[in-house]
Amino acid sequence: MIYKKPDEKFSHENITYTVGSRVLANEASEYSGLFGRILEIRTDDDRETENDTPDIYCEFDPPCLSAARRALEQTFSELYGAPKRVEDLGLELVIMAPEMLTPLAVPEQAYPQGTLYVVVSHWATDGEFGSYEAPFTNLTDAQRQFHDDLKNELESGCIEKWREKSQFAEEETAESYECYLDGEYCENHFYLSIEKRPLPLAPEFIRTVAAAYEDECAREDFLDKAQALPEYLALTEDQKNNCCTMRTSKGASATTWISAIPIGSVTGMQYPRPHRIFYRRISRHPHKSNFCCEMEENYGRKRITQGT
Repeated sequence: MIYKKPDEKFSHENITYTVGSRVLANEASEYSGLFGRILEIRTDDDRETENDTPDIYCEFDPPCLSAARRALEQTFSELYGAPKRVEDLGLELVIMAPEMLTPLAVPEQAYPQGTLYVVVSHWATDGEFGSYEAPFTNLTDAQRQFHDDLKNELESGCIEKWREKSQFAEEETAESYECYLDGEYCENHFYLSIEKRPLPLAPEFIRTVAAAYEDECAREDFLDKAQALPEYLALTEDQKNNCCTMRTSKGASATTWISAIPIGSVTGMQYPRPHRIFYRRISRHPHKSNFCCEMEENYGRKRITQGT
């Protein structure tokens, strides 16, 4: 069968490939790292190759960076035993096996959307100039940064000096401030604002944030209970800190971590480790943030708590 109409879909080993969609050549192919799009998919007797898997016809974009171009040319020069240039590789039509491709989502369409609050500033004074951006996931944090930056500029910047001049002008809203010398904007101005930008939340990012939050909840639960134990109170500050920060291994779950905190071994006392029961799942934690609530709505409470 031949799939060549835009948006036609074909599934292979639980992965969907769509005609016209973007793909990334992965490490299973000599074209690794190239971005492209699917032109056509052929299965069964319509395949041109002798592979057992479908033939996926792709058009790849040439690398934009010179180092990537050289690496690709070196790979194929070694493969063919003769010098090859990017222009010789026929990237406009390449037959790929499914396992060589990673289908790419369109973040704005496929991912749940969060909001990024970015404190943006640019300035110029007497020929010198600069700019910066500071991103936050919480509006209050961005407002604090906005306040601190504007306060610092009012106290030790050029604004008060500019106010003494007749061409001084300023404009402000609840989330922006701008002042300048009229007729000399490029040479003398200060701008500060909070911009709200959409933030597509990739599944990997959500899992990372959920795992970090789950660990922190477990740590708080442990401290709530441990502070009432005489064995914990007998520890030195260094031992207490070690108990609260120890991880059994990179990527260990919160349950594994909380079960591994070695109070008994630190004190040398033998007793049941009651902290095994201190851990409670993220879905029951009373201090759950709005962000985690949004993640649960988007991905399902069960998936978030299990870290999948």
